[in-house]
Amino acid sequence: MFRDERLDVDVEPGDGAQDLDSENDCTVLQIGADNTADFSVTGDTISGAAGETTAAELTFKNNGPAWFGNLGSGAPVATVRLIVSEGTKVTGVPSGCSPRTLAGGYYENKTGAPRYDCSLRYWVLEDTQRTFAFSVRVDTVVPGATGAVSIHPPFGEFGENPFDFDPDLTNNTAVLAVN
Repeated sequence: MFRDERLDVDVEPGDGAQDLDSENDCTVLQIGADNTADFSVTGDTISGAAGETTAAELTFKNNGPAWFGNLGSGAPVATVRLIVSEGTKVTGVPSGCSPRTLAGGYYENKTGAPRYDCSLRYWVLEDTQRTFAFSVRVDTVVPGATGAVSIHPPFGEFGENPFDFDPDLTNNTAVLAVN
């Protein structure tokens, strides 16, 4: 994949020279690169009796070989999404994660939402790994219940604006298995 990015360079005069026009002390250089970054996500397996709370860890990883960043816009590189499994309720939410309705709309309370979108930084190095630890209470034991874990572009949905730099989309989804 070919990517355009920019590099801002500031310069200052040296050896006691006087700067006659400080408005022209920088330039922008457009850089093109052909590279890939394999994003992946892993879910978790949790268990508990009705009323018990346990930790669920969802992990994003950039497997490289390249780092990736939205340096110009500052937008997050991706969002890790959790669709909460049947019979459970999220009681503790990690920083950077926002509660949502299933359709992605505003959800009033921080806990108890059916979906959570967790934003990553605007850049991830080739070996970046970030774990989002949720507290999940089992309200009703539902054998074989699973929640969905997936990676999405910061704007739009996965199928509408795929990660064209990612050579392996098969590891962009996982499950949160309960009991």
